[in-house]
Parts: sequence; structure tokens; C-alpha cells
Amino acid sequence: MKPRPSFEKIKTISEFESYYWYREELQKICLNLEISSKGAKAELEERLKSYITLGREKFIKKENSSKNQISVRRKAKSEKEITLRSKIIPEGIRFDSKFREFCRKYYDLKKFSFTKAMAEAVRDAEKIGNLKLNVQDLLKVYENPPKEERADDRVLRWNRFVKDFHSDPKTSPLKYKLNIAAFLWGKVRDRPGSKKFDPSLLKEFAKEIQKLEEKSNK
Repeated sequence: MKPRPSFEKIKTISEFESYYWYREELQKICLNLEISSKGAKAELEERLKSYITLGREKFIKKENSSKNQISVRRKAKSEKEITLRSKIIPEGIRFDSKFREFCRKYYDLKKFSFTKAMAEAVRDAEKIGNLKLNVQDLLKVYENPPKEERADDRVLRWNRFVKDFHSDPKTSPLKYKLNIAAFLWGKVRDRPGSKKFDPSLLKEFAKEIQKLEEKSNK
């Protein structure tokens, strides 16, 4: 296997992405380059990719320009009802029990947990003064997390989906449960809303399920 070169010798984004980097390694590279080493792994990777693309001089100029921008803070906690259109900064939307309950009901989950990506999105909005960021934007961030968060999250959701699928009495007559569960999971995984198994899916995709059963019998 070709040994990984030092960061200084990497010239393209594709070359950088072809190697695996630990967060500690990325932080050390940033320190050596005398640029910010703060943030999650995904944030460090994006910073270094920007460095490669722009070159040191333009990157430093861009960073200094960002630092000079006036950041804004969310106003005091709002008592208004939360909706998908609620603005995060102007309306004072915070990651508290009220917002968590809204998200839990929206996705029909037993428990909802905020992600690092959501927190970073709000922090970035405050940094650049983005007053347009709303709840719906944050939920899109939740549904499309960075690669390192996405794998673990999807495994957990898939495991829960399969468990609920098998425990539902309406799936008892099905002969090839795992194939059908995988098919239904693919449908709910790639569309907005709840990622939880619901018996209504059996009716919604009845024709496809019948074809899967017939195909498996052959």
C-alpha cells in the first residue's frame, strides 16, 4: 500500500480525501499551519480542504475577513409556539426540552437527541449573522449528518426499525421478513419524516411487498 504523504505534499482535494485522518492528526496539521485547530473532525477536514483549494495566502485572507464579521446572538428564550418556519436567531429558538419535544413529535420518536452538526449549524449562523436559518433548515441538517455521524446513526435506526417490524402482528404472515423490512427501510430512510416502522407502510407498499414474496418463492 502506498504510504500516506505529509499534508504539505498533498495538492488536491481528491488526494486528501483518499486517506483516512484522525481528528488529532488534523488538529496537529492546523497547528503546524498556524490556523485554527478548533472544531469537530468534519469541520477540520473542511478547513484543510479549503486551505488546499485556496492556497495559504487566500485562505488566511478569507479567515481574517470572517473574523471581522459581526456575530449575532439569539435573543432571550422565546415562549412562542415552535413551527418549521420559526427563525432560530430572531425568535430565540434554543436546544431545550421544548424544542426537543417538537422534534420528537415531528419524527414520531420515543426520544430525540440533538447532533453536533445541528449545534455547528447554529454556531455558524451566529458567526456570520444568518438570520434566515429556521427550524426546517436544522432538521435538514439532522437528516443529513456528516459521514462520521451518519454511519452509526443509520445502524441504530435500522436496528430499531427491524425490531419494530418483526414485533408487529401484521407482519406475521410474511415469509421473507428481512427482505421486506430492508425494502421498507429503504423507502422511509430516503424521505423526510419519521424513520420508525409503521404498519401503514404494509398497505402503502402492498403491491411491492407481494412481488417480493412471489420473487422469493421462485
